[in-house]
Amino acid sequence: MNLNQIILKNEHRLLALMLFCLLAATWPGNNPQISQVFMIAHFGFFLLWQPVIKQQQNFSIAQTIALICLIFAFIYWFNPWLNAFWYLLLLSLLSGRIFARGMNRVAYGIAVITLFLQLVLVTIPGLFHLSALSSLFQQPFSIFIRLFPLVLLVLPAREPAPQTVDFVRGFLFVLLLIFLLMGSALISLVTRQPYLQSLIISIMLLGAFLLLAGFLWSPRGGFSGFAKLWEKYLLNLGGPFEEWILHVDSLAANTSLSPDKFLSATSRYLLQQHWVAGMTTKTGNERVTEGRQTANQVAINNEQLELTLYTYTPVGPVLLLHAKLLLNVLAFYYRAKLQEQMLIRQAHMRAIYETGSKLTHDVKNILQSTQTMTQIINDNDASKEEILGILKKQMPILTQRLNTTLEKLRIPASNDLEPEPVTDSLFNWWNQLQQRYTGRHINFSADIQQDREIPIDVFTTVIENLLDNARSKRSREPGLEIFIALSDADGRLQLSVVDTGSPVEADIARRLFQEVVSSHDGFGIGLYQCHELARKFGYRLTLAENEPGKVRFLLKQI
Repeated sequence: MNLNQIILKNEHRLLALMLFCLLAATWPGNNPQISQVFMIAHFGFFLLWQPVIKQQQNFSIAQTIALICLIFAFIYWFNPWLNAFWYLLLLSLLSGRIFARGMNRVAYGIAVITLFLQLVLVTIPGLFHLSALSSLFQQPFSIFIRLFPLVLLVLPAREPAPQTVDFVRGFLFVLLLIFLLMGSALISLVTRQPYLQSLIISIMLLGAFLLLAGFLWSPRGGFSGFAKLWEKYLLNLGGPFEEWILHVDSLAANTSLSPDKFLSATSRYLLQQHWVAGMTTKTGNERVTEGRQTANQVAINNEQLELTLYTYTPVGPVLLLHAKLLLNVLAFYYRAKLQEQMLIRQAHMRAIYETGSKLTHDVKNILQSTQTMTQIINDNDASKEEILGILKKQMPILTQRLNTTLEKLRIPASNDLEPEPVTDSLFNWWNQLQQRYTGRHINFSADIQQDREIPIDVFTTVIENLLDNARSKRSREPGLEIFIALSDADGRLQLSVVDTGSPVEADIARRLFQEVVSSHDGFGIGLYQCHELARKFGYRLTLAENEPGKVRFLLKQI
């Protein structure tokens, strides 16, 4: 076991010897030389015990000389007032560690009681020439108070006490003690009553003050409590925190504001605080400084953003916490603005992709219609009059569809507008559909009460996609039959395409028409766009039945 561990394990014994030497140096009637010897021993034990500087730390020669000069100057000019000041300083250190655990707490409690009694009953009355104890009790009390710390020598050595001091707690304790001591002396001098009575009055006043402060510290009866006010003060240090949050949030809500302009605007607002001298922001390779730079600064590095805040005065612990909170809030909103900008770009690219996909699908449908007319022209069984009649009816429609697609390509922004439908007679469209697919092994059936105008683009696009998917499916499943039925039950037009093949996979069926899916059957962007196109013109495309031997897609008027 090294010397440092021995000192830490016997800390309360060093404390006992330190207090004994200090009290012995102030024994009434002591020779000055003897008092100085005790003071030298006291400071020696104090340096071994002190909890401020680590025991293993080495002093340089200059620091050692300065420390020795300070100690000997203190001893040379030692007087009752300096003695009272030293008692208070020791009490601040001891009370800052009195909340240790186990035997360490007992040891520090004994030390605090010793110095408190010596200060209250001996030192302060002596400074103001007051009498606290009668002559009968003075001598026994002097012996008791000097021997009482030696009780620490017989306490068993336990685990080392934590090497931390709560300076705030110790400082508040000393302030209350000064109020008690000065109040007692002042009451005694003004009212000319015994010191002990004045001490009791001061203790009662101090106790009432602490009781009232403790009562008001927690929220009661609609009052928020001093604790909440204190926390709010710490958060609002240097400017209302709520105003900062509202300002940053209002700027972040402005979608037209770029991340760089957002950062510049919030930096200028922060510079309006009286304690802020300047601010530097670094994003990527760009570095911008607002205001002036000082030696006092607070900096954070938050991935894409580096922020440095310059202040007029040195940054203490509370101001450091507050400044970092403000900067982290700013960095959080800046990252949100970057993500917002990225999402806008992604939405723009997605719109471009969807526009291209829709146009590609339109061109594909037009190509299918062109191939169908080509097959009719090459059909040797059809007469020239029939071919010419079909071409006269289909070419204007095909030309109109090409013009519409070309307009979408020329002005992509108009894609989101409601298109003007190209209408035609239902009977005419149905007859042309049967002529186009003659000889394709497709069964047609109709139950229509009356003719009406229909959006050709919707019906043609939907039927061509459904038939193309069904025919692709038949190439994989020989013997598959395809049925097309048209009806106007309940006054609502219905068009269904049925095949006798295998059902659509459950996972694909669940997501069909809701998003772009892919499969070997070709269900995907074509059906998704057919669904969206039908919805715009008051129709709904659904997978009405999905069973083995009966897969039915239904286009129904809403």
